[in-house]
Amino acid sequence: MELLDLAKEEASTFAHIKNDKVRRQSISGRAALTHLLGQLDLEYHGIHKNENGKPFLVNSEYSISISHSRHFACAMISLIPKDFIGIDIEMVTPKVLRLISRFANPDELKFAQSTIDGNPQNATVIWTLKEAAYKAFGQLNIEFKSQIKSLFGLNNEIEGIEINTVQGKAHQYSSKIYLHEDFVVSITYQ
Repeated sequence: MELLDLAKEEASTFAHIKNDKVRRQSISGRAALTHLLGQLDLEYHGIHKNENGKPFLVNSEYSISISHSRHFACAMISLIPKDFIGIDIEMVTPKVLRLISRFANPDELKFAQSTIDGNPQNATVIWTLKEAAYKAFGQLNIEFKSQIKSLFGLNNEIEGIEINTVQGKAHQYSSKIYLHEDFVVSITYQ
């Protein structure tokens, strides 16, 4: 009950989530968001989602993004009205190496394979950046492998990320990557 109180939500808000672990993670994400809002002296009135599932604060024009993985949850808010932001957190595990060919283009595969001894950290970086960009973009039916592309600099470092729509329009996002313990946190913003 204590976590639910921190999230400032009713238990019924999360009743549709049948998996106990996932429900706790979702509540933790909400708790992280309400904590962040409190730090900014902003009042929490709840969240609503648009037709694509993108969350928005009730009675606010600020953009938000929430993510959780295992025992961590994080939230992000942009104090620039109508800004486009996204955050994703994932634990670094070998599983991502088995899946990377499904979501990474050739340049991203090369970056992912540049780590020593098959360490999955760079593959996790690619995944979290793409997931954060997808959240920032906020529209459905974007194919991660062909439409979301990491932008690399001269030293093979990621400098941003781009989403290309089927109509041919490119949306570029700046990005930041943070490593914490065995987790990667990626944020994207315009």
